[in-house]
Amino acid sequence: MKKLGIILGWMLALVLAFVVGTEVFGDPTGLGLTAPILAFTPLIGVKRKYQKPELGGSKRLWIIFCDDLENEVVTYDMLVTGGELAGPTAIPLATGKKAIEVQAWYDTTKFDFEMKPGAGFTQGFEFKILGINKDNVKFLTRLYEVPVNIVIQGNDDSRYYLGQKHVPFMLEAVGASPEKGNARKDITVRAKNDGLTTMPVPMADDVVFLVEALPTV
Repeated sequence: MKKLGIILGWMLALVLAFVVGTEVFGDPTGLGLTAPILAFTPLIGVKRKYQKPELGGSKRLWIIFCDDLENEVVTYDMLVTGGELAGPTAIPLATGKKAIEVQAWYDTTKFDFEMKPGAGFTQGFEFKILGINKDNVKFLTRLYEVPVNIVIQGNDDSRYYLGQKHVPFMLEAVGASPEKGNARKDITVRAKNDGLTTMPVPMADDVVFLVEALPTV
């Protein structure tokens, strides 16, 4: 009787598997194997790539107010499937909102990132602006404790999106007057944040966003 009970139990399990597999997963085998297999995207490896001589450094930088974004720009799932930010509406700025361009001093803009198991990603950037003048003071004071995201364009024209709407950057600034001679008065602007779900994201050529015009003088 005990063996009969075990056999009947296995038969009942197979029947249930067939019903669930057919009705829920649409699996003609009735074993419910189709959905789990399709749920996983195959991982493709990385081939060795060679670079031709390229211009290093960055030439343009834009600041985007997180409050001006209607929803999140980049997500972990987006990078797993596509690896980049793409499409003309990829940066969802609210109607009438624009990015702010910063003309940083030459060869002073850089960014970095880290990926740590259990801690997600850390992103950071830095650039310099010259002078401790009214324009720079007004600019930095306006950005005090304002959550922002950043777009950086390299001298090779590659563009990267840094930050996330809900894990933004808060700018820090340090500066000093020179002790003597012709040393420049400059301000170093930087920011770093951790707990992001993405690294700096490459931007496709078709990504566009409105930019506030720079002053003419």
